[in-house]
Amino acid sequence: MLVAMILSRMGGFSVHSAQKTGYIGFDDNTVYRLMNNPLVDWRSVLMSFARQFIRCVIRKGDLDSKSIKCFVLDDTDIEKSGRTFEGISKIYSHKEHGFLFGFKLLLLCFWDGKSLIPCDFSFHRENKKNGYGLDKNSQDRQFAGKRDVESHFGERHGELDEDKLSVGVKMLKQCVKRAITASYVLMDSWFVTDGMIREIRKIGKGMLHVVGMCKMDKRRFEVDGKELNSKAIVRINESRSNKVHSCHKYKSRYFSVVANYKGTPVKLFYVKYKNATSWALLLTTDTSLTFVKAMELYQIRWGIEVLFKECKQYLRLGKSQNTDFCGQVADTTLVMITYTILSLYKRFQAYETLGALFRDTREEMLEKTLCERIELVILKILRDLLELLCIDIERTLYKLTSSEKTSQEILVLLNAVNHLDSCNVKSNKAS
Repeated sequence: MLVAMILSRMGGFSVHSAQKTGYIGFDDNTVYRLMNNPLVDWRSVLMSFARQFIRCVIRKGDLDSKSIKCFVLDDTDIEKSGRTFEGISKIYSHKEHGFLFGFKLLLLCFWDGKSLIPCDFSFHRENKKNGYGLDKNSQDRQFAGKRDVESHFGERHGELDEDKLSVGVKMLKQCVKRAITASYVLMDSWFVTDGMIREIRKIGKGMLHVVGMCKMDKRRFEVDGKELNSKAIVRINESRSNKVHSCHKYKSRYFSVVANYKGTPVKLFYVKYKNATSWALLLTTDTSLTFVKAMELYQIRWGIEVLFKECKQYLRLGKSQNTDFCGQVADTTLVMITYTILSLYKRFQAYETLGALFRDTREEMLEKTLCERIELVILKILRDLLELLCIDIERTLYKLTSSEKTSQEILVLLNAVNHLDSCNVKSNKAS
């Protein structure tokens, strides 16, 4: 069933459409029972696929031991059109600059030097103090099943109201525990806080360093024994010609400062890009990094934005209409598994983008399905014709084919047609 659900997603089908078109050979309720099962540990399933991806790459000899490994952490909006989805809330979209109904999806990915693959994710909701942005009637109409809070469902549902930063740290710890290790964690400015940095540095006895953009706000850094905010640091250094350097690669001017941030040593890179009127701040806990290297590392983070776009555009991320929260977790897991499989295939084939690979895979699968249906129709016509003429089907096929192997294959297909006919008769009688 898992393989069938992944293949149908590669073909661009929803569960309902795959069952209606005959692409999935069993009832769609069977699929939904699996997806809505609170006892299924979808988190371990996704993590297992990530680990298997790494093993496959190692066996192929395509993993460079010298390349820098990174974790990438970011979130995206999962918008929903209805309000009956379990756990839904009103969330603020930084992309749309407004509120919408849905979930916040927090995703942790692993970069091995060539590919970015998903390892773990969690759903979150907002506006808890305001009833999640829902009126009493909408809250009462939400799906609510009876599930064991000690099950895997209880863990995932409890994360809805947890802080994204603490869940992000928990996911990083799980990856390291399962032998998926890296040197850096890449984040945007929303995640770069003193608490987050401190917790990440505790993982694996300081094995992980942070690289991320930082807001130019009122937070203070200790520089040469003085507590200064970013504006004060810029004012002191931007006029010093020996401090500010030019970088032709990134068309920018920058200066660096080694500081202490709430007990954690950090290196601050203040950057002003060409034609920009203000400075930006890039922070890292690895004080040995140069500006160019820090920028190269941070640019890897953009890959997760591409992942979100491709999963929504090609793999139906967020399109599931399952009102059961377990079903939403299962559907998102299937999206991430499919993305991992396609990424592995793309890595060893001549594809520049996942979109091109998805289109070719979908066309190949649709073509294969169409050919199979045409073959069945032709064989059904052949069988009916032979029966009408009172000719022995088996003897005729042996005469038509010079190869006994080929005739046996045709007989298998004919038997399949007979089985389909008998199933149709039974279903008609039942209805």
